[in-house]
Amino acid sequence: MKRLKIPILLLAALLCLTACGRRDRPGDITEPSINVTFAAPTETTEEPTEEPTEPETTTEETSALTYGSVVVGKSANGYAIEERDGCTYVDGILIANKTYSLPQDYGPGELTDECYEAFQKMESDAAAEGLDLYIGSGFRSYWTQDSLYNRYCAQDGQAAADTYSARPGHSEHQTGLALDLNDISDSFGETAEGKWVAAHCFEYGFIIRYPADKVAVTGYMYEPWHIRYLGVETATKVYNSGLCLEEYLGIDSAYRD
Repeated sequence: MKRLKIPILLLAALLCLTACGRRDRPGDITEPSINVTFAAPTETTEEPTEEPTEPETTTEETSALTYGSVVVGKSANGYAIEERDGCTYVDGILIANKTYSLPQDYGPGELTDECYEAFQKMESDAAAEGLDLYIGSGFRSYWTQDSLYNRYCAQDGQAAADTYSARPGHSEHQTGLALDLNDISDSFGETAEGKWVAAHCFEYGFIIRYPADKVAVTGYMYEPWHIRYLGVETATKVYNSGLCLEEYLGIDSAYRD
């Protein structure tokens, strides 16, 4: 029995040394699994705090808050009339006519991107039908219009000039949303291009701004070459209504002096 004790002790010592000398290789190291137990929330007998109720806002009030504008009234047709930075918008449409003016410093400096791109598409489609459309006059600043208007007044008198030229600040050209096509003459309406524009410009977001049968409403003579960009949806509605923009929105166009 005594002889057996020595081998057994030696074997135990060897096993101990082997275990103490072992090291895991980096690739063998594994992340410990973490088990987190969340305690269930304790119930409370406190009454829930009532959230404050915000006052309801009307569509007009929301519009005013959104655009930093002031709703000053409604048109005869019920559209909101807003003032934003000195400009007047009716149903979101920027207006420049004999009643509503633009500030001297207002203007994008050129036709807006949306307006110009719409014209380019219309020009391209017209060209595909053998027609030639081009911009005779686009954006005009307040001061350019001032020079033109005063020249016309000196030439024909103010009363006559007011029938075909806008006073400074009242021109749609200052918005960057209006343009005159081709040679800007009365005969344009009788050309193939003029007839095509009258029949199709709404498909591109434009309207003939001063129709022949709406002179008493718009305050301007018939201008078949002058088109105004409104966007396809609105332009289509105005075109289908058979109304000019003033009639459609329920506003007037008359100088106050």
